[in-house]
Amino acid sequence: MKISPSIKSTEYGNHPYEWLPCCFDSFLQELHHIKETGSSDEHLLIFRGHKDKRWLLDSTFIRHIKENILGVSAISKVRPDYRKSLEFHMMLGSLFLYKFGTQTEPSQELRDIAEEHPIDPWFEWMKRIQQYPDEDLGPMWGSFLIDWTQNEKVALYFANDRRSDISEGAIWIADVNSMGKVLHRDMSVLEIMQIFQDAFKNDKQFGCPLVFYPHMQIDNQRAKNQDAIYVAQMDLRYDLSEIWTHMEQKNGGDEKIFIKLVLPSGTSDKCKEWLSNNDINADFIYPDNKAPTI
Repeated sequence: MKISPSIKSTEYGNHPYEWLPCCFDSFLQELHHIKETGSSDEHLLIFRGHKDKRWLLDSTFIRHIKENILGVSAISKVRPDYRKSLEFHMMLGSLFLYKFGTQTEPSQELRDIAEEHPIDPWFEWMKRIQQYPDEDLGPMWGSFLIDWTQNEKVALYFANDRRSDISEGAIWIADVNSMGKVLHRDMSVLEIMQIFQDAFKNDKQFGCPLVFYPHMQIDNQRAKNQDAIYVAQMDLRYDLSEIWTHMEQKNGGDEKIFIKLVLPSGTSDKCKEWLSNNDINADFIYPDNKAPTI
Protein backbone atom coordinates (compact mmCIF):
# COMPACT_ATOMS: atom_id res chain seq x y z
CA MET A 1 0.00 0.00 0.00
CA LYS A 2 1.45 3.34 -1.05
CA ILE A 3 0.37 6.02 1.40
CA SER A 4 1.48 9.07 3.39
CA PRO A 5 -0.31 11.24 5.99
CA SER A 6 -3.27 13.23 4.68
CA ILE A 7 -2.92 16.13 7.17
CA LYS A 8 0.04 18.52 7.25
CA SER A 9 0.06 18.62 11.05
CA THR A 10 0.58 14.83 11.27
CA GLU A 11 4.25 14.22 11.96
CA TYR A 12 6.42 11.14 11.79
CA GLY A 13 7.72 9.61 15.01
CA ASN A 14 11.00 7.83 15.68
CA HIS A 15 10.29 5.44 12.82
CA PRO A 16 8.90 6.08 9.33
CA TYR A 17 5.96 3.78 10.09
CA GLU A 18 4.92 5.86 13.13
CA TRP A 19 2.39 8.65 12.49
CA LEU A 20 1.69 11.29 15.14
CA PRO A 21 -1.66 13.09 14.68
CA CYS A 22 -2.00 16.30 16.69
CA CYS A 23 -5.48 15.63 18.15
CA PHE A 24 -8.30 13.10 18.26
CA ASP A 25 -10.11 14.52 15.22
CA SER A 26 -6.90 14.32 13.19
CA PHE A 27 -6.37 10.78 14.46
CA LEU A 28 -9.81 9.77 13.18
CA GLN A 29 -9.18 11.48 9.85
CA GLU A 30 -5.89 9.66 9.36
CA LEU A 31 -7.46 6.35 10.36
CA HIS A 32 -10.21 6.90 7.81
CA HIS A 33 -7.61 7.91 5.21
CA ILE A 34 -5.64 4.68 5.75
CA LYS A 35 -8.77 2.54 5.61
CA GLU A 36 -10.06 4.22 2.45
CA THR A 37 -6.69 3.90 0.72
CA GLY A 38 -6.58 0.20 1.51
CA SER A 39 -10.17 -0.28 0.33
CA SER A 40 -9.53 1.52 -2.95
CA ASP A 41 -6.59 -0.82 -3.60
CA GLU A 42 -8.75 -3.81 -2.59
CA HIS A 43 -6.25 -4.71 0.11
CA LEU A 44 -7.05 -6.57 3.32
CA LEU A 45 -6.21 -4.31 6.26
CA ILE A 46 -6.06 -5.63 9.81
CA PHE A 47 -5.88 -3.58 13.01
CA ARG A 48 -4.53 -3.99 16.54
CA GLY A 49 -4.95 -1.54 19.43
CA HIS A 50 -2.45 -0.93 22.25
CA LYS A 51 -3.23 1.33 25.19
CA ASP A 52 0.50 2.10 25.46
CA LYS A 53 2.26 3.12 22.27
CA ARG A 54 5.52 1.69 23.62
CA TRP A 55 4.24 -1.88 23.43
CA LEU A 56 5.88 -4.09 20.83
CA LEU A 57 4.08 -6.39 18.41
CA ASP A 58 4.96 -9.46 20.46
CA SER A 59 2.76 -12.43 21.28
CA THR A 60 1.59 -13.07 24.85
CA PHE A 61 3.92 -16.07 24.90
CA ILE A 62 7.07 -14.08 24.23
CA ARG A 63 6.01 -11.26 26.58
CA HIS A 64 5.61 -13.85 29.34
CA ILE A 65 9.03 -15.37 28.63
CA LYS A 66 10.69 -11.96 28.64
CA GLU A 67 9.14 -10.88 31.94
CA ASN A 68 9.16 -14.15 33.89
CA ILE A 69 12.20 -16.01 32.60
CA LEU A 70 14.56 -13.39 31.18
CA GLY A 71 13.69 -10.63 33.65
CA VAL A 72 13.21 -8.16 30.79
CA SER A 73 10.40 -5.63 30.52
CA ALA A 74 7.74 -6.59 27.99
CA ILE A 75 8.26 -3.24 26.25
CA SER A 76 12.02 -3.77 25.95
CA LYS A 77 14.01 -5.80 23.48
CA VAL A 78 16.41 -8.51 24.54
CA ARG A 79 20.08 -7.52 24.30
CA PRO A 80 21.03 -7.72 20.58
CA ASP A 81 23.99 -10.09 20.90
CA TYR A 82 21.94 -12.62 22.87
CA ARG A 83 18.81 -12.17 20.77
CA LYS A 84 20.73 -13.25 17.67
CA SER A 85 22.45 -16.15 19.41
CA LEU A 86 21.85 -19.85 18.87
CA GLU A 87 21.18 -20.22 22.59
CA PHE A 88 18.25 -17.78 22.49
CA HIS A 89 16.94 -19.41 19.32
CA MET A 90 17.04 -22.84 20.95
CA MET A 91 15.54 -21.71 24.25
CA LEU A 92 12.47 -20.07 22.69
CA GLY A 93 11.85 -22.96 20.33
CA SER A 94 12.19 -25.51 23.14
CA LEU A 95 9.79 -23.68 25.46
CA PHE A 96 7.21 -23.19 22.71
CA LEU A 97 7.31 -26.82 21.58
CA TYR A 98 7.21 -27.96 25.20
CA LYS A 99 4.02 -26.03 25.89
CA PHE A 100 2.29 -27.04 22.67
CA GLY A 101 2.59 -30.78 22.22
CA THR A 102 4.04 -31.86 25.56
CA GLN A 103 2.41 -29.75 28.25
CA THR A 104 -0.85 -28.89 26.48
CA GLU A 105 -2.79 -30.00 23.41
CA PRO A 106 -6.35 -29.69 22.08
CA SER A 107 -8.99 -31.32 24.27
CA GLN A 108 -10.66 -34.58 23.31
CA GLU A 109 -13.84 -32.57 22.77
CA LEU A 110 -12.11 -30.45 20.12
CA ARG A 111 -10.64 -33.55 18.51
CA ASP A 112 -14.09 -35.17 18.39
CA ILE A 113 -15.59 -32.07 16.75
CA ALA A 114 -12.76 -32.10 14.21
CA GLU A 115 -13.69 -35.68 13.30
CA GLU A 116 -17.15 -34.51 12.21
CA HIS A 117 -16.46 -30.96 10.96
CA PRO A 118 -13.54 -29.40 9.02
CA ILE A 119 -12.19 -27.38 11.94
CA ASP A 120 -8.57 -27.11 13.06
CA PRO A 121 -8.39 -28.31 16.71
CA TRP A 122 -4.97 -26.72 17.30
CA PHE A 123 -6.13 -23.38 15.95
CA GLU A 124 -9.30 -23.57 18.07
CA TRP A 125 -7.26 -24.34 21.19
CA MET A 126 -4.91 -21.43 20.62
CA LYS A 127 -7.80 -19.13 19.68
CA ARG A 128 -9.57 -20.09 22.89
CA ILE A 129 -6.69 -19.08 25.15
CA GLN A 130 -6.29 -15.86 23.17
CA GLN A 131 -9.93 -14.95 23.79
CA TYR A 132 -10.11 -16.42 27.30
CA PRO A 133 -6.64 -16.18 28.87
CA ASP A 134 -8.00 -17.31 32.26
CA GLU A 135 -8.45 -20.76 30.70
CA ASP A 136 -4.80 -21.06 29.67
CA LEU A 137 -3.01 -24.07 31.13
CA GLY A 138 0.40 -24.34 32.74
CA PRO A 139 2.89 -21.73 33.95
CA MET A 140 3.57 -20.20 30.52
CA TRP A 141 0.88 -17.97 29.06
CA GLY A 142 -0.25 -17.47 25.51
CA SER A 143 0.68 -18.89 22.12
CA PHE A 144 2.50 -17.62 19.06
CA LEU A 145 -0.77 -16.11 17.77
CA ILE A 146 -1.39 -12.37 18.09
CA ASP A 147 -4.98 -11.10 18.02
CA TRP A 148 -5.88 -8.60 15.30
CA THR A 149 -9.23 -7.37 14.04
CA GLN A 150 -10.73 -6.40 10.71
CA ASN A 151 -12.72 -3.65 12.46
CA GLU A 152 -10.79 -0.45 13.20
CA LYS A 153 -13.36 0.56 15.86
CA VAL A 154 -12.61 -2.60 17.83
CA ALA A 155 -8.89 -1.81 17.64
CA LEU A 156 -9.61 1.70 18.90
CA TYR A 157 -11.50 0.25 21.86
CA PHE A 158 -8.42 -1.73 22.92
CA ALA A 159 -6.16 1.29 22.29
CA ASN A 160 -8.27 3.33 24.70
CA ASP A 161 -9.44 0.74 27.26
CA ARG A 162 -8.05 1.63 30.71
CA ARG A 163 -5.68 4.14 29.09
CA SER A 164 -4.43 6.94 31.31
CA ASP A 165 -5.30 10.38 29.98
CA ILE A 166 -1.61 11.30 30.03
CA SER A 167 -0.65 8.23 28.01
CA GLU A 168 -0.46 7.77 24.26
CA GLY A 169 -2.05 4.68 22.76
CA ALA A 170 -1.69 3.32 19.25
CA ILE A 171 -3.46 1.45 16.50
CA TRP A 172 -1.28 -0.73 14.33
CA ILE A 173 -2.58 -1.19 10.78
CA ALA A 174 -1.15 -3.97 8.64
CA ASP A 175 -1.71 -4.54 4.91
CA VAL A 176 -1.92 -8.29 4.39
CA ASN A 177 -1.69 -8.03 0.59
CA SER A 178 1.68 -6.26 0.83
CA MET A 179 3.15 -9.16 2.84
CA GLY A 180 3.07 -11.72 0.03
CA LYS A 181 1.49 -15.16 0.38
CA VAL A 182 0.97 -15.14 4.15
CA LEU A 183 -2.82 -15.55 4.46
CA HIS A 184 -3.64 -19.15 5.32
CA ARG A 185 -7.24 -20.34 5.21
CA ASP A 186 -6.57 -24.03 4.55
CA MET A 187 -3.20 -24.85 6.14
CA SER A 188 -3.59 -26.10 9.72
CA VAL A 189 -1.76 -24.80 12.76
CA LEU A 190 -0.31 -28.30 13.26
CA GLU A 191 1.27 -28.09 9.79
CA ILE A 192 2.69 -24.66 10.65
CA MET A 193 4.02 -26.03 13.96
CA GLN A 194 5.74 -28.83 12.05
CA ILE A 195 7.43 -26.22 9.84
CA PHE A 196 8.40 -24.37 13.03
CA GLN A 197 9.79 -27.59 14.52
CA ASP A 198 11.81 -28.44 11.40
CA ALA A 199 13.28 -24.93 11.28
CA PHE A 200 14.10 -25.17 14.99
CA LYS A 201 15.85 -28.54 14.69
CA ASN A 202 17.88 -27.47 11.66
CA ASP A 203 18.69 -23.96 12.92
CA LYS A 204 16.93 -22.34 9.96
CA GLN A 205 14.90 -19.16 9.66
CA PHE A 206 11.37 -19.58 11.02
CA GLY A 207 9.92 -17.50 8.22
CA CYS A 208 7.73 -14.41 8.04
CA PRO A 209 4.59 -13.86 10.14
CA LEU A 210 1.56 -15.80 8.89
CA VAL A 211 -2.06 -14.66 8.97
CA PHE A 212 -4.68 -17.19 10.09
CA TYR A 213 -8.35 -16.98 9.16
CA PRO A 214 -9.68 -20.53 8.59
CA HIS A 215 -12.80 -20.98 6.48
CA MET A 216 -14.47 -23.09 9.18
CA GLN A 217 -14.27 -22.07 12.84
CA ILE A 218 -16.26 -22.89 15.96
CA ASP A 219 -18.84 -20.16 16.40
CA ASN A 220 -17.89 -17.77 19.18
CA GLN A 221 -19.76 -14.50 19.73
CA ARG A 222 -16.81 -12.75 21.36
CA ALA A 223 -14.48 -13.49 18.44
CA LYS A 224 -17.29 -12.63 16.01
CA ASN A 225 -17.97 -9.23 17.62
CA GLN A 226 -14.25 -8.50 17.71
CA ASP A 227 -13.97 -9.57 14.05
CA ALA A 228 -10.85 -11.43 15.09
CA ILE A 229 -8.05 -12.53 12.79
CA TYR A 230 -4.74 -13.92 13.99
CA VAL A 231 -1.09 -13.41 13.04
CA ALA A 232 1.45 -16.09 13.97
CA GLN A 233 4.75 -14.72 15.25
CA MET A 234 6.87 -17.39 13.58
CA ASP A 235 10.24 -16.04 14.69
CA LEU A 236 9.79 -15.35 18.40
CA ARG A 237 13.09 -13.47 18.58
CA TYR A 238 11.72 -10.46 16.71
CA ASP A 239 8.48 -8.55 17.08
CA LEU A 240 6.34 -8.16 13.96
CA SER A 241 7.41 -4.58 13.29
CA GLU A 242 11.05 -5.67 12.95
CA ILE A 243 10.19 -8.45 10.52
CA TRP A 244 7.86 -6.24 8.46
CA THR A 245 10.41 -3.41 8.34
CA HIS A 246 12.97 -5.88 6.97
CA MET A 247 10.43 -7.13 4.41
CA GLU A 248 9.70 -3.55 3.29
CA GLN A 249 13.39 -2.83 2.83
CA LYS A 250 13.90 -6.08 0.93
CA ASN A 251 11.03 -5.14 -1.40
CA GLY A 252 12.53 -1.73 -2.13
CA GLY A 253 10.54 0.33 0.36
CA ASP A 254 7.82 1.39 -2.09
CA GLU A 255 4.99 -0.51 -0.43
CA LYS A 256 4.07 0.05 3.23
CA ILE A 257 3.27 -3.17 5.02
CA PHE A 258 2.24 -1.48 8.25
CA ILE A 259 1.59 1.82 10.02
CA LYS A 260 1.54 2.68 13.71
CA LEU A 261 -1.01 5.45 14.23
CA VAL A 262 -0.50 7.05 17.65
CA LEU A 263 -3.54 7.99 19.72
CA PRO A 264 -2.66 11.36 21.35
CA SER A 265 -2.67 11.85 25.10
CA GLY A 266 -5.53 13.82 26.65
CA THR A 267 -8.08 12.14 24.38
CA SER A 268 -9.34 9.20 26.45
CA ASP A 269 -12.74 10.71 27.34
CA LYS A 270 -13.38 11.98 23.82
CA CYS A 271 -12.38 8.62 22.41
CA LYS A 272 -14.66 6.73 24.81
CA GLU A 273 -17.56 8.99 23.86
CA TRP A 274 -16.91 8.43 20.15
CA LEU A 275 -16.79 4.66 20.65
CA SER A 276 -20.02 4.74 22.66
CA ASN A 277 -21.73 6.69 19.89
CA ASN A 278 -20.64 3.92 17.53
CA ASP A 279 -21.98 1.19 19.87
CA ILE A 280 -18.52 -0.10 20.79
CA ASN A 281 -18.33 -0.79 24.53
CA ALA A 282 -17.39 -3.56 26.96
CA ASP A 283 -20.74 -5.32 26.48
CA PHE A 284 -20.08 -5.51 22.74
CA ILE A 285 -16.43 -6.56 23.04
CA TYR A 286 -17.15 -9.16 25.75
CA PRO A 287 -20.76 -10.21 25.09
CA ASP A 288 -20.49 -13.48 27.04
CA ASN A 289 -18.50 -12.38 30.04
CA LYS A 290 -16.63 -9.58 31.73
CA ALA A 291 -13.24 -8.47 30.46
CA PRO A 292 -10.40 -10.97 31.12
CA THR A 293 -8.41 -10.54 34.32
CA ILE A 294 -5.06 -11.24 32.64
